[in-house]
Amino acid sequence: MTEVRATLRFQAVIFDMDGVLLDSEPLHYEALSAVLAREGHEWTRKDNERLLGTTVVDSFRVIAETVPLAHPIESYIPVYDRQVLDILHRPLTPAPGALPLIRELRRLSVPMAVASSSLRSWIDATLASLGIADFFRVIVSGEDIENGKPAPDIYLRTAAILGNEPNVCLAIEDAPNGVLSAHAAGMQVVAVRTPYTRRLPLVGAALIVSSLEDLTVSANQNGCSVAVSSDLT
Repeated sequence: MTEVRATLRFQAVIFDMDGVLLDSEPLHYEALSAVLAREGHEWTRKDNERLLGTTVVDSFRVIAETVPLAHPIESYIPVYDRQVLDILHRPLTPAPGALPLIRELRRLSVPMAVASSSLRSWIDATLASLGIADFFRVIVSGEDIENGKPAPDIYLRTAAILGNEPNVCLAIEDAPNGVLSAHAAGMQVVAVRTPYTRRLPLVGAALIVSSLEDLTVSANQNGCSVAVSSDLT
């Protein structure tokens, strides 16, 4: 027996990337820890929670407030960029449920986009390594907007390029800043809890799931909907 707990209707879907399409937090943490270790700084998992969903520049602003960096923020970004790209060019595995979900959305002809705070080079490398680049009509990065998440800029820009009003877009996020960003843009938000956001508030999410595997997509004459269901025994 299946219990449907909630249903959201939409015309387009906008995915965050890190934590949603890929369990990337360990990869970025590995890269950042290596960069900071060169100056003898230790960066903990707890410290890293504050960076989830932020742009690279904003991340290093937070880091500079926490540890005494020896050089200007701008000098660390190309070093970190190279470290991350080396990791992202490895074979990557999509997050559980991501590939079936985007395949089903494409079968239903639902426009899909990626709105990620990451650098565009990271997005391109990640989607290519996952083998899913061709699924997305629009890609917007943290470099394309003035104000990063939790400001709504990236979601408003993505919806505008897609040609959809924000209120008919479904955003799928994992981090508090991302949920706030999409909600502020006027979108319905599905939040995916990861091991790194389990203890963090996801204010503004219409649905919270433990995995994309929990989502079921359907279509009828009124459009598409996504439901969260659980099998009862």
